Amino acid sequence: MLLGFVLSILLIWPAIEQVRDETRVIQPFDRTNVTYCELSACGHIEGLGLEIIYPPTVVGGEYGTEVFVQVINRGRLTGEREFWAQLKTQEGGFVEAMRGELVLTDQGPQLIRFFFTGPESEFLGLVMEFGY
Repeated sequence: MLLGFVLSILLIWPAIEQVRDETRVIQPFDRTNVTYCELSACGHIEGLGLEIIYPPTVVGGEYGTEVFVQVINRGRLTGEREFWAQLKTQEGGFVEAMRGELVLTDQGPQLIRFFFTGPESEFLGLVMEFGY
């Protein structure tokens, strides 16, 4: 009987280890070392434990355009982090820079909100580069 109890505890131990909370705080943004990737090609950012979802949600407004980039928190991170974005023409000409803030929570959608001063129609013709 005692052997059965010990054996059951040993067999369930790996499951307990998987469920245990292993969250960590996201790395702070380093303004002196920014890496950019075209938003459509970013995918999983290994060093941060985040996956960038493409395409972003774009909402036009009276004073500009809100751009929401969805992030999947693969690294089970917590905390806040700044991100940058650059908008360029199809030919590579610079149009505008944007700044966004990500607040990682344990549930719900993880979104980075950027604001573009132009109309939605102009944004849709541009290339967005994501800076992390």
